[in-house]
Amino acid sequence: MTSRSVIVLSADEVRRAPYALAFADLVRGFRMSQLWGAMAWFEIRQRYTRSTLGPLWLTLSLAMYTGAIAVIYGALFKTPLSELLAYLTVGMAIWTYCTAILNEGSIVFVVSEVAIKQMPAPLSVHIYRHVWRTLILLAHNAIVPALVLAWVHPLASLKGVPEASIGLLILVINSVAVVITLGTLGARFRDLSLLMTNLTSLLFFVTPIFWRAEQLGDRQWIALVNPTYHFIELIRAPLLGGHAALSTWIFALVFTALNCAVAFLLYARFRWRIPYWL
Repeated sequence: MTSRSVIVLSADEVRRAPYALAFADLVRGFRMSQLWGAMAWFEIRQRYTRSTLGPLWLTLSLAMYTGAIAVIYGALFKTPLSELLAYLTVGMAIWTYCTAILNEGSIVFVVSEVAIKQMPAPLSVHIYRHVWRTLILLAHNAIVPALVLAWVHPLASLKGVPEASIGLLILVINSVAVVITLGTLGARFRDLSLLMTNLTSLLFFVTPIFWRAEQLGDRQWIALVNPTYHFIELIRAPLLGGHAALSTWIFALVFTALNCAVAFLLYARFRWRIPYWL
């Protein structure tokens, strides 16, 4: 039974059309952009209440961190500072976004327990809220690589913006799918958030962010089987004046299809149980 103000699904109704109901939930939630957009902005404002710089503290932190790393690793790898700084700032900005998606995606429904139980809205609203909030923070962090690229590769970076935009779109689609999967599993298994924190720490060291995949030599496969590396390259390579490799595009597209399929099947199967798990 459903109505405009209250969402109630019987077990029989869920069993009859799980995929149609899950798809309707995702579509209806996406259309409520004013709701999840306002929720994302409110969450950011609440986190930085009475802070002078607000989210720009993240930008300042990224600038200081990448600057220190560029000086040290530039000397170790015998790489010009400007070249390494451009490579590093773009990679770190995207990596920060990926980390937030993975770590906080596993608790997206847990932290929204009160809203889920009291607000008659699709569960997908909380998925879009988290992705949109993380994109807003990415926009703040993008100030650092934008300034560096304007200094190092101004014309080449502008030419690569269209290709990088496509890469960003693919990354966002995968972000939604990952949050659906991790959020659903995280509502049932609370240890998942702790596991993801440890996995992202490990993933940072095996992802070419401040070093290049070619430097691994015979062990380059470590980077090539890492999805994060390919999604970073889709955006970073065009902005640095090049193009992402064909193998990177193929890997990203195949991974996207599989990622979305797994997320949708899992969401359709367990969506109705999430409020009870909370």
